[in-house]
Amino acid sequence: MKQTLARLRGFCPVAHRYLVIPQSLRSVTRANTGKENIIIEPQRRNTAAAICLAALHIQKNHGPKSIIHVMPADHMIQPKSSFIKTLTFSHRYCKQGYCVTYGIQPDRPETGYGYIKIGKLLDKNRYGKAYKGLSFTEKPSHGVARRYLRTGKYLWNSGIFSFQAATIIGEIKNHAPQVYQGVIRYFKTKQRRYFERVPHISIDYAVMEKSDQLCIIQGTFSWDDVGSWLALERYFPKDAAGNILKGDIKGLEIDDSIIYTSDIPCKAYGIRGLIIVVSPHGVLVCSKDKAPDLKRLMNA
Repeated sequence: MKQTLARLRGFCPVAHRYLVIPQSLRSVTRANTGKENIIIEPQRRNTAAAICLAALHIQKNHGPKSIIHVMPADHMIQPKSSFIKTLTFSHRYCKQGYCVTYGIQPDRPETGYGYIKIGKLLDKNRYGKAYKGLSFTEKPSHGVARRYLRTGKYLWNSGIFSFQAATIIGEIKNHAPQVYQGVIRYFKTKQRRYFERVPHISIDYAVMEKSDQLCIIQGTFSWDDVGSWLALERYFPKDAAGNILKGDIKGLEIDDSIIYTSDIPCKAYGIRGLIIVVSPHGVLVCSKDKAPDLKRLMNA
């Protein structure tokens, strides 16, 4: 999160930044980010509800034409200058009523990412190409991902979005009315029960797959989603047995695994193809082939 905030320094002032987080992360977020504006989700209801809630706050405080840039806090993006120029490039499309998403040129048939199909080229400059968006595909099979890679018509969905406040509120109201009704009732009354009834759905499924006002900008910056533990394999060298072991770890006969521990010793014996995360808050164990679907477990 600190890297994400640092990336926006000089582009978006603190008074215009909002961190949307669950109640359980309030203390740790405040301790690590200082005076940032925080919007609390009373219940985890996925990104459609979170974005709707943030957009209502921004519309109230800064006006309906305010341009919102939505970005997860667990992405690696370089260089900052290209990223900011690409965000600025999107403003012309946001002002035209588009919902903008950012596509990344795939370099492997990744099954842990969503894909977006590009249509007609709208414009281009040195910081990106803007296309009419055609379709979204969420986490395809390996065979489908390979086919997408060959066509050259598909980009990775970065999960970063831009739009005017009024635009995204209107799109949610049109395409996901139950999300809109629940969130706006909570926003007006602060009664948690309204938010708890909101459908659990991502902004991709709720709006982006249905909207006819979709613009895809292919950025020139490098991007990686490190929200998956498998991303560690792209940043740390493996040992002779194909493992990445970080922390106080001792083990025997460990193969092709990722083990991370924070302040707690961990011992493992006779395992293969696992991800094990140990912290004072709990322990996670899953097979590596299930790592792309961990959100199902987190939301269970």
